[in-house]
Amino acid sequence: MAAISYKLLCLLFMSHVESGIFYYPWVSKKVPCKVHVENSSSSIIFDCRHQHLKAVPLEINDNATCLILSYNSIKNVSNVIFQKFQNLTQLYLNYNAINQSMAQPLGLFRNLTKLEKLALSHNHLQEVPKGLSPSIISLELNANKIVSIKNNTFSELKNLKELYMDRNCYYSNPCGKTFEIEDEAFVALTNLTVLSLSYNNLTRVPLNLPSSLRELYLGFNRITRISQGDFNELVNLHLLDLSRNCPRCYNAPFPCKPCTINSSIQIHQFAFQNLNKLKTLVLTSTSLSSVPAIWFQNMTQLKVLHLAFNYLQNEIASGEFLRELTSLQELDLSFNFEEQVYLSYLNLSHHFSSLISLKRLYIKGYVFQDLCEKHLKPLIALKKLNILDLGINFIKQIDLAVFQNFSNLTEIYLTDNRISPFVGDNNCLLEQVGKKAFRKYCHLTLEREGQPSPSVMQKYKKIDRYLYYILRPQCSSYGKALDMSSNSLIFINPNQFKSFKDIACLNLSSNGINQAFNGTEFNLTKLKYLDLSNNKLDFAYGFAFNEMKLLEVLDLTHNKHYFRLAGITLRLAFIEKLPQLKVLNLSWNAISRLTDRQLSSKSLEELVFKGNCLDILWGDKHESYINFFKNLGSLTYLDISHNRLLKIPTRAFLSLPPNLTQLFLNNNRLQVFIFANLTRLKYLKLLDLSQNNFRTIHISFKQSLQSLLLRGNRISEIALDFSNTNGSLLFLDLSHNKLKYMNQSTLVHIQGVKYLKLKGNPFDCTCQNSDFIKWIQTTNIYIPQLATKVNCAIPDKHRKKSIVSIDLHACALEEVAATLFYVSFFVVINIMLIAVTKHFFYWDVWYTYYMCAAKLKGYKSTATDKALYDAYIAYDTQDATVTD
Repeated sequence: MAAISYKLLCLLFMSHVESGIFYYPWVSKKVPCKVHVENSSSSIIFDCRHQHLKAVPLEINDNATCLILSYNSIKNVSNVIFQKFQNLTQLYLNYNAINQSMAQPLGLFRNLTKLEKLALSHNHLQEVPKGLSPSIISLELNANKIVSIKNNTFSELKNLKELYMDRNCYYSNPCGKTFEIEDEAFVALTNLTVLSLSYNNLTRVPLNLPSSLRELYLGFNRITRISQGDFNELVNLHLLDLSRNCPRCYNAPFPCKPCTINSSIQIHQFAFQNLNKLKTLVLTSTSLSSVPAIWFQNMTQLKVLHLAFNYLQNEIASGEFLRELTSLQELDLSFNFEEQVYLSYLNLSHHFSSLISLKRLYIKGYVFQDLCEKHLKPLIALKKLNILDLGINFIKQIDLAVFQNFSNLTEIYLTDNRISPFVGDNNCLLEQVGKKAFRKYCHLTLEREGQPSPSVMQKYKKIDRYLYYILRPQCSSYGKALDMSSNSLIFINPNQFKSFKDIACLNLSSNGINQAFNGTEFNLTKLKYLDLSNNKLDFAYGFAFNEMKLLEVLDLTHNKHYFRLAGITLRLAFIEKLPQLKVLNLSWNAISRLTDRQLSSKSLEELVFKGNCLDILWGDKHESYINFFKNLGSLTYLDISHNRLLKIPTRAFLSLPPNLTQLFLNNNRLQVFIFANLTRLKYLKLLDLSQNNFRTIHISFKQSLQSLLLRGNRISEIALDFSNTNGSLLFLDLSHNKLKYMNQSTLVHIQGVKYLKLKGNPFDCTCQNSDFIKWIQTTNIYIPQLATKVNCAIPDKHRKKSIVSIDLHACALEEVAATLFYVSFFVVINIMLIAVTKHFFYWDVWYTYYMCAAKLKGYKSTATDKALYDAYIAYDTQDATVTD
């Protein structure tokens, strides 16, 4: 269901927090990595992916056993950098920018005597690095520029078991030459079990491969011939992949070049004679038009055979080789259609009945019109068959009763066909026409209805991803499943599924069903999971789906057609009459009005109501829908995100089911949220208020809340009071807001949190904010990406620097610095005043001094007659200031 992944993510966070694996006091906060300790400290993992690193962080502890440096911009590495990691067993340097310089120093990683796995994929290496540690067991060199392997390249890696060298030379990583492998390049690797050389422009199977090999991948090369002796020594081989050598290029979603000499790969009839332990053989897209039975004479343990994207339509009809495959469990014959031909029926060889161990059969892209019981008759004897996939065949008419004869089928796929509503007996046209006439008929049908155009397969751009499409695990886990999504079922006939009374999961999404169900359409009394998403359902009756009393999951997403029309009866009262219904998804229906004013159910536990119009429902001045969710007494999970809510009426919030444990209000337009109203939801553990319009937020409530998500708002001021929560809050997400700081009271109340997300905020890293900076640098709370994404915005000199890198020593000496400033300022000013006074007012100062001194001492008369004058003045007549 929608939001399930987010729900699981939050629960995962909480479980991690409770187990205490996030914060380790012995790890520096400057380490730009996530740290995980497993198996009682025997495994210490430093995960530094996606951190924009240009070098290996020096702060990483030397007790690391696994170091992940993938997806960074590291260019140069040397054995000196990793010298301290003596316990390292796994090192991941893939997806970096490491150039060839690292291949030059002798003894690269040699000191890492415990190293077992080294990943160097997706770099710019032009040759295999030299001097690697001989302890390495697994080596990854995918997507580099290595185009040559010499006889001595791996001579020192005696313990190597797995070697991956895919995508070093192909259309997305061109090298302009043939990948060269010398004849004895792998001779020294006597312990090698896995060798992968796909996507490498190889023209032949490498010689002298070690007999220890169990898996060999040679797909997507330019190998045109498999000789008799190519695999003679590989007596322990379990898996062989030769796919896309001489590929079928019709509608290929990748640059495709067919073989020029022969249309298909040429395989000697005895090429596989020594592979008696082989369990998986992949010959997908090798342009095969026949499959000799002699290939499989010695493959008594073969379990999986993939023959998709070939030209085996006639081989499927004859199928002599199938007699040799009594142990086969999985067979893929998809997309073997004959070009420009639209067959009337599926023609299976009677030898399919020899596949007594078969569990999974894929026949997509055979391209035929009708499916009757006799067409699948060769499969009826297969008692172990669980999965049958007939998708993308453009089937128009099908007799679903044919599947009654399969005792153990658990998953039936009829997706992406043209199956229309059942209206009577199906016509099996082929009995009336001969083969030549049939060809003519097919040609006319193609002209009239349109042949499968190149765009049919082009939409499956990633073939491997879509080739094995499966139902949602939540659906198939209930039991027998039928997938008829993406067909032409515009309505459901009561007899449509009469043959599937034991079915537990039904997928009818993307069919364009335009029908008002009245409780008689589905004769499926055991159905537990029903997917009707992406249709045009008319919710006119309050007793729809009533025939399915065991229904537990109902998906009605993207059925907005009638919800957009005025004057239409729209009822959801049917959920009250489904006694076992636990999960209901009504997302993305633009529900702005309903005939029923509230939902009612005693069993419903999870309701996903996102992408609707609660702003209109709750904005009604008559408050008609104010108790919309009130009668859902068992509800524990409610998602009302993406509902354009500007506010939540208090009465509406207080009418929410009291047993809620998870409430999603994200991606609305909320500016105010009254946390006091949460006291009624005494069991609430997760509250998501992300992606709203909060600017300030004051949180104070008595609650058992464990996770509070506030990311992606505009919060610049936050006040928290968790004094009454008994330390229940474990996870707090404040990332991507406008926070510059947190005040002291907030920091006190946040101490009980175990996991705090703060990245993406414009933090103030001035001394005025030193308390907050010091708190972040010393707190025991786990703050993810603290060393890389919790950065300063001001001042400019610290912009984009991590808060943990800010030196608070200068802030701690701020008072001393101020005192020293004032003292030095006073001294300097006084010295300047004395100097200026002496220069300009020297005589005046002395005059003033003597005048003051004379007044203080007073005058004394001289008692002598020798004094002829009262005063004697001497001065320099050359000094103009004196003579005046």
